[in-house]
Amino acid sequence: MAFNWEATETQWYVDQENKMMRVKDLNPDDSIFEAFRAYFLYGDERFLEGIESCWVKVERRGWLKRFLFSKYYNQGYRYPTHYDDNFSRDHLAYTLIAFKYAGYSEEFIKDFVKHLRFRISKRFLFTIDLWCWAYAIANIKPYTLLYPPIQWLVLAVSSKWNKLIYRHIGFGEESHQDDFVKIQNSMKPSGMIKLAKKLYPIYALHIVSWQIKLLKNSKWKKRLQKIALTLCPKHNYPIQMLLQSPNPPSREDVESYRSMEGGRWTGILNPWINDRDINFIVDPKRLQWNVQDVDYVRKLYSTIYCLDI
Repeated sequence: MAFNWEATETQWYVDQENKMMRVKDLNPDDSIFEAFRAYFLYGDERFLEGIESCWVKVERRGWLKRFLFSKYYNQGYRYPTHYDDNFSRDHLAYTLIAFKYAGYSEEFIKDFVKHLRFRISKRFLFTIDLWCWAYAIANIKPYTLLYPPIQWLVLAVSSKWNKLIYRHIGFGEESHQDDFVKIQNSMKPSGMIKLAKKLYPIYALHIVSWQIKLLKNSKWKKRLQKIALTLCPKHNYPIQMLLQSPNPPSREDVESYRSMEGGRWTGILNPWINDRDINFIVDPKRLQWNVQDVDYVRKLYSTIYCLDI
């Protein structure tokens, strides 16, 4: 893995002032994820500082809210503006994943979680399963007991739903990257596009895979891994490894992977489902440093599928 904090011409590069990893030619919507992944890969704690800077303490207004809840709440903002009102569940989840993986104290995480509002932003609310996971990862009872069965139910229903759609429309398996042929949405039947959007998103499965990975070992954790794997595409090696698949990718699968733009590991290489601009990156300047998708799959493999915390 070749990391360079100062590289600017690469596909993945660092906003050095804000300490966030960014992707060339794309808006910075997923920068908390990219910063967490960069920390996971390269161990540079400045990325954690960048993630923390996306959060501020907001004083509550009104004596009743202060009495019922607390004097302040933690509010997240999309990097880099701090003016966006649609801070999402994904950003919040990756923040907590970063804190937990980095070994922040239980006291810190518990205090952070207890000062989160159910309304994440003007646009987004917590889901029940994410709320339970946040409190469970902070070791707050009874959420440590509630989260696993609730998450299992969500994944089980989603798995059944996905199978129903696949059977109805015949999407087929995910392609290997060497065989993937992108089909523009304009060439797809409108009904197929609508059904594809109703599938459980791969970016959500990737988040849940990390959420499960960070749980303590238990029978429930194994059950969650097993049901989540039923939603995993055939060639999504990171998710397979995060979930401790009994049929993990081979060394050849991992070492032969070539870097792609478009968020390869949070998308799917199925031409009828994919709605992203996923292509091979061929410019050598963009691959000189910080090749996050390649480094990611190799790091997971080399650490024996991301050893349990």
